[in-house]
Amino acid sequence: RSRCPPERRTPTLPSPLPKPKRVLMPADAQFAVGSVVFVPDEQQAYLPKRVASCTGLGARTKLTVGPLSGSGGAAVPAKDVADVVEADPLALEGAQDMVKFSNLTEAALLHNLRTRYSRDQIYSAAGAILLSVNPFKQIPGIYTDEVTRRCQEADAKALPDLPPHVYGLSENAYRGMLGEQKQQAILISGESGAGKTEAAKACVKYICARSTGGGGVGGGAKLLRQGSHEEFVQNCIVEANPILEAFGNAKTLRNNNSSRFGKWTEIHFDAGGQIRSARSTSYLLERSRVVEHARGERTFHIFYQLCAGATKQQRDALKLPPAGELRYLGQSASLSVPGIDDAADWRAVCAAFSTFQLTDAEQTSLRRVLAGILTLGNLAFDAKEMANADDGSCVSPASQASLKAAAAVLDISPLELETALTIKNVGKFPVVAVPQPPEKAAVARDALAKALYGSLFDWIFGRINEKMGAGAGAALGGGNKRTIGLLDIFGFEAFSRNSLEQLLINFANEKLMQYFNIYIFQMEEKECRDEGVACPQLQFADNSAVMVLLEAKPTGLMALIHDEVLVPNASDANLLTKMNEAHRGASMYRQMPRAQGEGFVVLHFAGEVAYAIDDFVAKSRGAVPSELSQLLGTSQLPLVRGFFAADEEGGGGGGGGGGG
Repeated sequence: RSRCPPERRTPTLPSPLPKPKRVLMPADAQFAVGSVVFVPDEQQAYLPKRVASCTGLGARTKLTVGPLSGSGGAAVPAKDVADVVEADPLALEGAQDMVKFSNLTEAALLHNLRTRYSRDQIYSAAGAILLSVNPFKQIPGIYTDEVTRRCQEADAKALPDLPPHVYGLSENAYRGMLGEQKQQAILISGESGAGKTEAAKACVKYICARSTGGGGVGGGAKLLRQGSHEEFVQNCIVEANPILEAFGNAKTLRNNNSSRFGKWTEIHFDAGGQIRSARSTSYLLERSRVVEHARGERTFHIFYQLCAGATKQQRDALKLPPAGELRYLGQSASLSVPGIDDAADWRAVCAAFSTFQLTDAEQTSLRRVLAGILTLGNLAFDAKEMANADDGSCVSPASQASLKAAAAVLDISPLELETALTIKNVGKFPVVAVPQPPEKAAVARDALAKALYGSLFDWIFGRINEKMGAGAGAALGGGNKRTIGLLDIFGFEAFSRNSLEQLLINFANEKLMQYFNIYIFQMEEKECRDEGVACPQLQFADNSAVMVLLEAKPTGLMALIHDEVLVPNASDANLLTKMNEAHRGASMYRQMPRAQGEGFVVLHFAGEVAYAIDDFVAKSRGAVPSELSQLLGTSQLPLVRGFFAADEEGGGGGGGGGGG
């Protein structure tokens, strides 16, 4: 019910918590006088209170509660009485495993997490599920070699009784992979800012150390033979983080290091439990962030790192103006972020490039592509009168220097770049050159910038996978089951203004919730029935209705978006009309009130989200005009030419990554 702000919240807790008294439940009252209950609270979600008086049952219940110690009391509002629940004693103490509660309610879960959080115990368990609460600070002693050894040395009976920890979860996965020869998966989910990226890094760090047979995260890798294939692969797995965070993460309103893409990492082991290779797959890179972002946010870290960390010689060669003069960066409320050292991070990224054996020429080409994207953003267009056609456009005189700089680093002709941005070729026999107005030229410019970045991101992923998987085939053989997969994906998002990116992110989270429901609840019920164990009907938040709304064909929201992009004269207004007609009266869909703008509302499992329909069609297309694709396919810079060469014959090119 309440969300942590970017700074750490200090919970309000009664201290000390008295032990629950033995009370007798009267037959004519909902709660016994003296018992402890959780009462709804607007600020703290639920608070523990002691029952002062209670009369009636069900809807007729009248309840007065007071502090756990001391006197006094206040009546619970009638609207909240139905949400009052008995407090489990373990929840009051802050138990490490909530599956032991006699009644695991929302109130008990939240209070238990808050109690442990106040003691810097950020990890809690609910059976096989590990819950983590972002502390927004460094906690000494939480990731030490001693914690690592404790997890490694615990036997099968002792491991579940250890304090909940991400290392314990990773140890379970490692043992399942090696001992049972079964593929393992660690799914990390949560809303933006919950700490998923850091949890994923901790898992990978532990697994790398565990595979060496060493005694700790800090020193385990030393047991590997220096220069061995295993050492190289482990270094690659660890060093991939600064690269992928630089190119895939950004500052958002909730999180200074928010992942703007999803990542599945699969680590492969040999029969002795040592890492032999790894492979990562990316999902839904938020390409639109390259050209626009909300006030107070930033585009991807790598752009600021380049501007802050590149040498003067490199900046001169890239013809790169100061960061504050670059339009794609200048939209930021602040070019710098407290706690982030862009120059130091740039050095870390360059060191990681060396680990992955990127040559000097490749690193130079990479910098040129980044600089080309930034200078493209500075192109402005003026209207141009045409004698025999509608008015067209041209690059404004003030932007000519940026045009020449972008063309130079991308190794193409500036005149041909201007022509490709402002002229669209229609038809085949004959081809008709149609001048484009300034607004359409700007759309083409942004499409090119997004495509360049998406292609660069995919290229980097390819190089990382190439090195992490090199030389492993013979050792692993076909059908290897000794793998641990780890999914690190952006969490549920609901901002003051939400667009296609948030819909895709929330769709992914709905899919994860659907899988979670099937795996945790439905499969457990089936296992109990198969073993003849009595199992009550489990109550859980079934999101099947939302999934039908989103993915059913032919009228699901995703299908309607896909179809609208393909029709002539597609528009956001037409798309919204089709959505409203197809889902009028649907339980999980509502039209957005006109006072809030044009859009629609989806009732997700985590809450309702209003989506503004603006730019849904343009973002879904995301294709580069064929004129630009063909031009970039002739670039003298091999890296850029490789991005677009395959698309020279068709419209749209480069870009991968998805996500607008």
